[in-house]
Amino acid sequence: MRQYLLEVGAFAEREKDLADVVLQVIVNSYMEKVQKWKGSERIMCEALRVLMADELNEERMEGQREGRIEGQREGRIEGQREGRIEGQREGQIRAYASLVQDGIITVETGAEKTGMSVGDFTKEMKQAGYVIPAV
Repeated sequence: MRQYLLEVGAFAEREKDLADVVLQVIVNSYMEKVQKWKGSERIMCEALRVLMADELNEERMEGQREGRIEGQREGRIEGQREGRIEGQREGQIRAYASLVQDGIITVETGAEKTGMSVGDFTKEMKQAGYVIPAV
C-alpha cells in the first residue's frame, strides 16, 4: 500500500484521480480487516498520519482559514451590536444632558434617568461639552 501511494505521487493529474478511485475500492474491500486491526490503533493511526501527512496538513490549514473567517464575521457582528448599544447609551446621556443644560430638568433628574450618579453624569456632561447651569 505504501509503495502504491508513493508511486501515485508521480502520476499525472488524471492518473491520480483514477488512482484515488482504485485506492477507495481497496480500502472499502478491506474495511472488515481494518475493523479487526483497530486493536492496534496507535500503529494504524501513526501509519495513516505518515501516509496522509500532506492531505491532513491541507485540511488543517483549510480548517484554520475557515475558523478565522468565521471568527472575523462573528467579531464584526458582535462589534456592531456593542457599538449600537454604546451609541444608544451615549445618545441617551446626551439627550438628558441637553435637557439639563437648557434648564428643563435638574442634574439630579438627568443622573437618575440615565442610571448614573450625579458625579458621573456631570463628568459625562462636561466631557461632551455641555454646560451645567448654575442653580
